[in-house]
Amino acid sequence: MIRNLLINLFFLIPVWLLELISIFNKDIKRKFIFDTQSKIFLSLMPKFDIHEVADEEISTIRNLIEEKRKNLNLSKKTKRPVQRNDHLIGKNKSLLIREYIPYQTDNENIILFFHGGGYVLNSVETHDPTVAYFSEKLRTKIYSLDYSLSPEYKFPHALNEGILAIDWLKKRGTNIRNISLCGDSAGAHLAASITHYLINKNQENIHSQFLIYPMCDPSCNNESFELFKDKYLLTKKAMQWFWEKFKYNHKNESMNTFNLLLYKGVPKLPKTIIVTAGFDPLSDEGENYAFLLHQSGTSVKQLHYPSLFHGFASMTRLKAAKKAVNDFLHEYKKIL
Repeated sequence: MIRNLLINLFFLIPVWLLELISIFNKDIKRKFIFDTQSKIFLSLMPKFDIHEVADEEISTIRNLIEEKRKNLNLSKKTKRPVQRNDHLIGKNKSLLIREYIPYQTDNENIILFFHGGGYVLNSVETHDPTVAYFSEKLRTKIYSLDYSLSPEYKFPHALNEGILAIDWLKKRGTNIRNISLCGDSAGAHLAASITHYLINKNQENIHSQFLIYPMCDPSCNNESFELFKDKYLLTKKAMQWFWEKFKYNHKNESMNTFNLLLYKGVPKLPKTIIVTAGFDPLSDEGENYAFLLHQSGTSVKQLHYPSLFHGFASMTRLKAAKKAVNDFLHEYKKIL
């Protein structure tokens, strides 16, 4: 409770004052300075080694994280009400998909969103303020899928649920060419995994994909993993743990729906925007995936925010994060 109070009070401190206080204590890597407000904010966050959690404790930890995120209120609220409608889909009507309808829509396209959390953590609820903010800014209807988590449901269970959600949208009258996939971290991996799957099956593909600091490569051996292996919210050990919980068996590692960097680039993928953050262990693999798509002839744009960290898209009360999110949503709107 006290920590939450301190963090909420922290957001009242002017950024210029934080800069002044930290003028001789800057964190510089790859010639870029870590955003000062973000750096101090992360130092106030409780340290937690998720990779040390036993499987039988994961469910409890999920609930605790969800409750803490609600109390912290890290995302900017929408200026106007965004309508939310919950739907239950699937054979047993047990899979939640939440519909977000902004005060105004500008186009016929809709977005199918997948939350991040390493396929182990988070939910539609943890990302609810973020998705509502996206919907208002993009003036586009969004559906957020509460896909099943690992290790209870391993690869490709979430992928199959993503396909099921697309089929549900199609049955409601949405053409697949009007569906854009979006997600952050594991959710971005799921979005790209679906586009790979549709191409592998020679099926009609979606309109576009918007991938926010995506998980791409289960090897976790890029330079960025060493440079940012701790102190920046997502750690190398946590990422290795997430992949291990998500993987069903070693055969998965040879599949381009699991390891995105195995995609051969033929045929081209739908129009793609990839967001990367400078102080993020996943920054190199996100850039590698963008280059892979570029080489294949796919229309791809990488938006890089060198002073920010993994997870910033859901923390728009941070000044630099809000500016970056508004910037990348402006770019997203251009292709919708």
